[in-house]
Amino acid sequence: MLDLLRRSKLFRSLIAATAGFTVYGGWAFLINHQHGLMVALKAGATQGCYSFVLTLCLSFFMEWLFQISDQPKWQFSLTLFTTCGLIYTTSWGVNALAGTPEILLTILPGAIISSLLHTVLHIGAF
Repeated sequence: MLDLLRRSKLFRSLIAATAGFTVYGGWAFLINHQHGLMVALKAGATQGCYSFVLTLCLSFFMEWLFQISDQPKWQFSLTLFTTCGLIYTTSWGVNALAGTPEILLTILPGAIISSLLHTVLHIGAF
């Protein structure tokens, strides 16, 4: 039964989304703590919730993008630039709307990790 859950797109996506909430919400809290507890809590909740929803949605979107082409270089380019572009622009916008003071430092780890993870996962698929 556990093996079946590990193979499930939904299970994998929920695990990744929960990790995103925990890690990036915690990071946003830490990086913005110098601006006060309430600002840090708001930044952590904003980035955590945003990371959860975005990770969940984009993991399904990325798998769909990967399936619409059978050529590896197009799969890589299409999924990397589309998903990373969405991640970076929406992350900046959501944090700007929430009034997060340290936006670049808040989203930088997620941007680096998501780009590297995408590349590693793509290379591992071949």
